[in-house]
Amino acid sequence: MTAALRGGGAVDSAGTTGAPRTAGTLPGALTAHAHRTPDRPALIGPDARLTYGELYARAAAIAVALQRRGVGPGDRVAVHGEKTAGAVTALLGAVLAGAAYLPLDPAAPAERRRMLVEDAAASCLLASGARARQLTEQNLATSVLVIDELAATEVPADWRPARPAPEDLVYVLYTSGSTGRPKGVCIHHHALDTFFEAVDPVLGITADAVCLNTTALHFDGSVADLLLPLVRGAKVFLGPQMPLPKPVLDLIQRERVTHMTGVGSTLTLLAQHGAGLGGHDLSSLRTILTGAEVLNPATVQAWLHAAPDLVVVNGYGPTETTCGVAFHPISEREPGRTELYPIGAPLPGVELKFRTPEGQFTDHGPGELYIGGDQVMTGYLNRPVEEAGVFVRIDGKRYYRSGDIVERRPDGVLLFEGRRDDEVKIRGYRINLNEVRTAVESHPSVGHAFVAAVPDPRDKLSLACAIVPRQAPAGAGRLEVLADKEAAELTEHTAALLPRYMVPRQFHLLSAFPVLPSGKPDSGRVRELLKAAL
Repeated sequence: MTAALRGGGAVDSAGTTGAPRTAGTLPGALTAHAHRTPDRPALIGPDARLTYGELYARAAAIAVALQRRGVGPGDRVAVHGEKTAGAVTALLGAVLAGAAYLPLDPAAPAERRRMLVEDAAASCLLASGARARQLTEQNLATSVLVIDELAATEVPADWRPARPAPEDLVYVLYTSGSTGRPKGVCIHHHALDTFFEAVDPVLGITADAVCLNTTALHFDGSVADLLLPLVRGAKVFLGPQMPLPKPVLDLIQRERVTHMTGVGSTLTLLAQHGAGLGGHDLSSLRTILTGAEVLNPATVQAWLHAAPDLVVVNGYGPTETTCGVAFHPISEREPGRTELYPIGAPLPGVELKFRTPEGQFTDHGPGELYIGGDQVMTGYLNRPVEEAGVFVRIDGKRYYRSGDIVERRPDGVLLFEGRRDDEVKIRGYRINLNEVRTAVESHPSVGHAFVAAVPDPRDKLSLACAIVPRQAPAGAGRLEVLADKEAAELTEHTAALLPRYMVPRQFHLLSAFPVLPSGKPDSGRVRELLKAAL
């Protein structure tokens, strides 16, 4: 038994040692599982298979190494977020040290990753050995540390994880920003604890569950399909970096997976692979959590038909509200259903208000949804001006402005009706169109750009962009196909600034930006031109 596991003391039912917990379900649960069931399988990745005892020992060693470097509460630790057991132990080690973890998208351009590390003032960046050398050469962070070297640190026998205060940050996730710069969403321990407790009866993850993590570490869905299963003592398989249909379906069948997540487009991709889901034995599945996109009823019915005991849970919740605030279990077998599914009933403790077009707040809507309760984020990192636009006090309580148009039925279930602003969801990723526009317009030959989400036969939506060259006159506007060379140049330029899921799939040349009689740009006309160009 390692020093990190000796002398643990009494562990209460919440998973912490000593006095009753006030915060810290995640570090407390990891400690409890390591003491009670150290040999139970915990995490299976492409690089390692770890029991709960091994997972905790490695995370504790990383925590000790970080603390010896002065890292603790109030600090942020960046983790290069490959889908590996090493990356997961690194982010857990940051939490055990009392810091907040910041997962970086490994596919994002180096300049964007560097910007996030600087914006978060991260104390250090943790990465695998080969990757750490590359990141050091790219000058991505001042201090780049090798995960395996940290995990070999000796842990003192009397060492204990940091005991976080409710207001201490547990993670920072960056989302697309309207100003052209991504925003760091700050989630504190009490918000995460509240989510874990509230969603538990909905997802039913227990110690005998076998869970498939399909979500990238830098996406808030990982809270539900990675952290929550580890808190409950389940076995977690890290899915491939890209959810290729055959490997994922083979894994579900081979490992008898009981719980998994997947955004709607991923579930559709899996369901349409080859001869369909009938080519695999998926009978072990009990719960699939989905969300982040409007759900295709035919996809849901295909999965329900493939697994007799399955319930598909449609979830809703912005990153700013800790993963999810409303959930709708779907178990009815309804072949041929075309009616869209609700986004669910709010979790306990979630408070909702609806702002009508006339500016009045109601309890039912329809209107723009405002979300209150303990799951709401602390704020945006270094963005006080933007916070002023998303928080409002109603009857003395603090609410987050979601930008979503929602209605509550008489039975309390919520119906999603669209977006208020320039944010869209594509393949589960929230994208602010203004951030994409800003990146395109930074090219020296582009005077103005307009970005829209348009129907796409391969996905429900994809991004299309119309550009107006510098010094182009106002006028009626005519859309032309952009030459391959120029389109490739714009693609390359944008891909150097944004994650690949934010790079427009199509670029078009607009001879002039059409204007309304008032003289204002006619963005609605450009959007229609882009749709017609498909």
